[in-house]
Amino acid sequence: MIRLSIRLKFSVLIFALILILMGATSMVILNRVQRSTLNELRLRGQVLARNIALNSEDPLFLNNDLDMAKLTADAVKNEDIVYAFIVDDNEIIRAHSQIRFMGKGLSAFEAPGNTYQVAVPIMLAGKQKIGEVKVGIDLETIKKAIYQLQFVTLGIMVIGLVVGVLGAFVLSHYLTQPINDLSLGALEIARGNFGFQIRKSTNDELGDLTDTFNRMAKSLKEKELIKDAFRRYVSHQVADEIFKNPDAYVQALKGERKKVTVMFTDIRGFTPLTAKLPPEEVVSILNQYLTSMTSVIFKYEGTIDKFLGDGLMAIFGAPISHPDDTIRAVRSAVEIQELLRNENVLRQKMNKQPILVGIGINVGEAVVGNIGSQERLDYTVIGDSVNIASRLQDLAAGEEILVSDAICEELKKASTSFPVKFSEALSVKIKGRTEPINVYRIIM
Repeated sequence: MIRLSIRLKFSVLIFALILILMGATSMVILNRVQRSTLNELRLRGQVLARNIALNSEDPLFLNNDLDMAKLTADAVKNEDIVYAFIVDDNEIIRAHSQIRFMGKGLSAFEAPGNTYQVAVPIMLAGKQKIGEVKVGIDLETIKKAIYQLQFVTLGIMVIGLVVGVLGAFVLSHYLTQPINDLSLGALEIARGNFGFQIRKSTNDELGDLTDTFNRMAKSLKEKELIKDAFRRYVSHQVADEIFKNPDAYVQALKGERKKVTVMFTDIRGFTPLTAKLPPEEVVSILNQYLTSMTSVIFKYEGTIDKFLGDGLMAIFGAPISHPDDTIRAVRSAVEIQELLRNENVLRQKMNKQPILVGIGINVGEAVVGNIGSQERLDYTVIGDSVNIASRLQDLAAGEEILVSDAICEELKKASTSFPVKFSEALSVKIKGRTEPINVYRIIM
């Protein structure tokens, strides 16, 4: 199927409308001019015929053919008059502008073509018809007038069509250029260029549409920035899942109580380790290790709750929950320690001190949601289970992963899918608890 642009369609439509309008107008004008000219000629012929009829009343009654012949001869001197003759009541031509027809019957005369004949009776004393005057009017005048008018009309049509086509192209450009700009803008948005803005070129509905498009693009850019920021705290898979149906997670932002697994990590001895290092190198080391740990957490679809100086807090089970969130948390902790061991091998070869991280993990019910002030909110979890995870991290030595009794129980249930070894239970007393709790070290 042939694809025609809107501009071409619009131009063809305008051209067709102008052609039809001017054609119809020309036909009406020509018809009216023709009728008007014919009526004028008919009126002139009737006036002339009546004048002859009045002046030929007595000559016809008295058989004065000479006077009647003079009347018909004078009649053809008028413009557009081809012939004039007088017949009596016996249809005998008594006078004619052409002498050869005088004295002959009416049937002997045949009116030439392209003439219009006007007949007026000759009345004796206005009561008795004694004859008739016939005048032939040349229609060539009408033809000439119509021809001239057709020529003028054709010229006007040509000029009108040229102006109309040019106007159609200008108008179609005026209308289609904003549409083309919108199409280009939509293509840029589809490519992910949400900063693209269209220049407003008209102050009409298309201009309003351009403003709406620009506001939409700005809104999409803002949303993309929000998404990009959100992806810094959760994995891309989790972020994409949330963005598919954000309404389903609105309630979670307002606050809800749910089971989550919380993990805290901290670099041991980081402050004295970096005391003699330049600030740039300290920041570089932190960024490197926090990035590595974040990548592992995102791999198992956890959420970065916050960065805590040289450590971080991660959540598994919010905003999206999985049946195996506890296993995911422990897997990520084990993988972080393995990753750091490999990094430390390289650091030792470079005569640098190793980076040792302590990790604490606990699972339990907590309050999840946006917490903070109207100016600043953080998506976080609060509760006793969170505090226990933080205390376990405080107790963990470098390269240690300490887990609670609740974590140990869940891992034992999943021993077939994720076999893991534990140390003997260590009974420790932590801050905020009167009774000691059992703590286990993951053996890697």
